[in-house]
Amino acid sequence: MQRERGFTVLELMVTLVVAAIVLSLAVPSFQRTVANNAVRSTTSDLVSALNAARAESMSSRAMVTVSPQGGDWGNGWTIVHQASINSDDAYQLADKVRIRSDIASVVFRPEGGLTAAGNNITICHEDATIDGRRITLSFLGRVTVETIAGGCGA
Repeated sequence: MQRERGFTVLELMVTLVVAAIVLSLAVPSFQRTVANNAVRSTTSDLVSALNAARAESMSSRAMVTVSPQGGDWGNGWTIVHQASINSDDAYQLADKVRIRSDIASVVFRPEGGLTAAGNNITICHEDATIDGRRITLSFLGRVTVETIAGGCGA
């Protein structure tokens, strides 16, 4: 008599249970990584936009403004080239990322500095345990980023 080769139903069920356990452990870690990357990429986008606006102001010898869309940084931001033929550039936030700031807009002078003294922009995730980022703008237009360890809180 010839013996058939293959898997039994019991072997397949055990394999599925083991796979489900492994996935249940991996998914929360993956979601945390996605949230951290959303904060990092939004921070990187905003820092790049600020540096591009500063460079544009110096090269065109005109004021360039980075302003929140609709008056709220949470809606994204726009770079307004006041003396350039370039179109204005608009940026959107990643999902579940919040930006808080008292700054109405960031205006770079033709020399590259700001029209107002140092400013802070805070970028956080809806999950308060995800590390946030704080962007600081010096009066001379220098942009620095620091991590807010332990998240931004409630």
